Amino acid sequence: MKNVIYICIAALFAVLAFGSCNDEIDIRQDYDFSLSSWYLQKQIATGETVEIRFYLDREGDYEKAEYEIGYIQMEGKGEVTDCEGVKLVNREVRPLAEVPELDTENPVRQVFTLFYRSTSAKRSELKFFVRDNFGREKELTVTFDVESGTAEE
Repeated sequence: MKNVIYICIAALFAVLAFGSCNDEIDIRQDYDFSLSSWYLQKQIATGETVEIRFYLDREGDYEKAEYEIGYIQMEGKGEVTDCEGVKLVNREVRPLAEVPELDTENPVRQVFTLFYRSTSAKRSELKFFVRDNFGREKELTVTFDVESGTAEE
């Protein structure tokens, strides 16, 4: 009788242990992300260069996730460069990993800096976008008004 009880208990444990297993492994690769920037000045003079510090915040870390950065000049004229002076081309993308001084210390927050130099006396509006290799894309619009007067030196 004892053997029957031990066998029933062992069978019950086996059913509970193996019955709760799930062969479907949920591995997430395409985490959502956001693109934001540090405080930006509101006005810019012709020929002035401003720093734009970006933050790419991700919901999770997947080491094979790849990102690209690009921009579209919506209004005005100007140039976007990285810290080494390499120009980004309007309406073209560049791998984010190629941006110099990309801070990847925190796996879910990447920080990078680009510079914008206005070459016209008109309001500048740029739409920056980052896309990942899973098809997600986020945009950030940056606007600089023209300085109303030029200070004399």
